[in-house]
Amino acid sequence: MRRILVSTGLVLAAVLAPLSGANAQLTFGGFAGVNFSNLDFSNLSVNEVTSSRTGGMFGGYIGTHMGRLFTIRLEGFWTQKGADLVTSGTTTESFKLQYIEVPLILRVNIPLVVIKPAVYAGPAISFQTECTHEDTATGISLPCEDAGKMVKSTDISGIIGAGVGIGPVTLDVQYDFSFSNILDDPTSSDEVKNQTWTVRAAFGI
Repeated sequence: MRRILVSTGLVLAAVLAPLSGANAQLTFGGFAGVNFSNLDFSNLSVNEVTSSRTGGMFGGYIGTHMGRLFTIRLEGFWTQKGADLVTSGTTTESFKLQYIEVPLILRVNIPLVVIKPAVYAGPAISFQTECTHEDTATGISLPCEDAGKMVKSTDISGIIGAGVGIGPVTLDVQYDFSFSNILDDPTSSDEVKNQTWTVRAAFGI
């Protein structure tokens, strides 16, 4: 946890330095939402599929306007991801992951009078804080390492989304996807990637 906090602090410091200039028009806000997450397995057999898990997320942001159309935001939030593995119609395994995620987002704003639509995208780095594997046949739930499921401590992903704002309130829908394999097993050719849809509400000042 200490390493995660130090790494997050370094990322925040590196990005906040240019945002905090004397002429910067800073914005702040908080948000919370619901995740519908899944895992993309490269090695599923013909009788295996994945089922999405529902989780939560919450956090905040600091940003700055770049003219009327663009806003750049540094976000930070806690998020739940994972999936269930279903074999021949029966859930056999559950993977539950938690991350602290730090995205750098560019929003393109459409300046209408009352409502303010926007689209956005950007990269993100996630620091894993918890990974749990459950064998549903036995009911045994273990940390991923103890269950022999090695998952990397960080994940690099991309985020794309769209939203609409009315006053200080914004409603967003976004898709968050891993760029590379989250498994930490050099002896295996299998790949697993996070895939998460999120619906969230934000309040900004």
